[in-house]
Amino acid sequence: MSDNNNENKIEFEVCVDSLSSCIEAIKGGASRLELCSSLFSGGLTPSYGLMKTLKEYIEKQQIQQTKLIDIFVMIRPRSGDFLYNEDEISIMKHDIELVKEISNDCPSFSGIVIGLLNSDGTIDKDNTEKLVELATPLSVTFHRAFDMSRDYFESFNTLKSIGCSGGGGGKISRILTSGMESSVLEGIDTIKELIKLSNGTHITILPGGGITQKNINKIIKKTKLQQYHISGRTISDSKMRFRNTSVFMGGSLRESEYTYAVVDKNKIKDFITKSN
Repeated sequence: MSDNNNENKIEFEVCVDSLSSCIEAIKGGASRLELCSSLFSGGLTPSYGLMKTLKEYIEKQQIQQTKLIDIFVMIRPRSGDFLYNEDEISIMKHDIELVKEISNDCPSFSGIVIGLLNSDGTIDKDNTEKLVELATPLSVTFHRAFDMSRDYFESFNTLKSIGCSGGGGGKISRILTSGMESSVLEGIDTIKELIKLSNGTHITILPGGGITQKNINKIIKKTKLQQYHISGRTISDSKMRFRNTSVFMGGSLRESEYTYAVVDKNKIKDFITKSN
């Protein structure tokens, strides 16, 4: 049964790529973190060091709590498309095994986020199924690779069928989507169709992409869901006093070495206030 309508309270998953953003999101009231590195590239697998340090922070904060927050770890070995070769699939498997090891000690690490396509734009069902089975009992979200697929109806039904053949493996719990468009508002009609498809299934539709404090109420009214994916970030200036502006570390499309984006807990609080 989809949990699209199981909760009365609006909950927010916040994408984060640094420990500072994790802490800000938690203090702001986030229900779940999507833990990544390199959000500028759309989110890649976070480092072991970030996961372990976040685990230590969670454990320190849980003196009187059994579970502080849910953490879903992005499993994406590189930027670019979502067509992966055998070596990249092996990397993803090792990363999933590492998340499961951390989860054994810290239940807050309760899920992973994946997305795999075939060259023809269909869902890579075979490899997705293998990763979902390996991840069991972790929850699994299929990320916005879904929006890069060729047909949302076909892709939804493929994901819905994973784990339903009697093999005893896990299933896809959520689909993160902007409705096949660059933002949720642009893809709202497709999202509404996906919500209809998900009713009565085990899959929850999780809108994400371009959701702001200004448009969140409009999106809630149109979708009537209880979970949304946001960033809530602000740009901070580097504390470097010496700056060599003749050198940069990336390609032609790059972030400045002297600014960085971090979640602002007040923005998360504002999302929650506006939506509940």
